[in-house]
Formats: sequence, structure tokens, C-alpha cells
Amino acid sequence: MSTEYRKSQYIIGNQVEFLQFMRSRAPLFHLSNLFFRDLHFAVIDFLKRKKVRVRQTEAELIAREVASNLEKKSMLKKINATTWMLNNPDYSLKKNV
Repeated sequence: MSTEYRKSQYIIGNQVEFLQFMRSRAPLFHLSNLFFRDLHFAVIDFLKRKKVRVRQTEAELIAREVASNLEKKSMLKKINATTWMLNNPDYSLKKNV
């Protein structure tokens, strides 16, 4: 089993923590766009925080695997090859009523 697969499975298994980490770095809201490079660099920084080394090209493969998994779960809707829309109502802006 490749190390990229194990690292991507770690992120997929900790999906809520990973998305919260991404949200702490930049705005991430329900129905907002998510770009591949944002996901790619989030993978690098998330794994770095976990004291796991990852190279740029390896991180790209992991980011693609994570995006594919989130697409299958309908959490991301693919717009084009490098852009997705976040489909997660938990990340909606709260309205003050």
C-alpha cells in the first residue's frame, strides 16, 4: 500500500477535523467555491501539523484522492478540473433572526 494512500485515508478518516482546519485558514462556506490549490496546500499544512512529511507532488495526489472521496459523499460538487462547490449545510452562514 502506498504512503499516499495511507495519508489520504488519514485525512478522509478525519474529514471533519480537516474541513475545520481548512475553515480556520480561509473562508469556507456552504455553496462556496473550493479551489484545488487551496485543498493542496491545506493537505500539506494539515499533515505538517500532524508531524507527517509530505512532498508537493505527493500532496497533489493526496488532495485529488480527498477531493474524489468528498465528491462521492456529495460534499463537493465538481465545477471543473480545479474547482468544486462545497455542499455542506453545516458550513452555512448563520442568520440572526
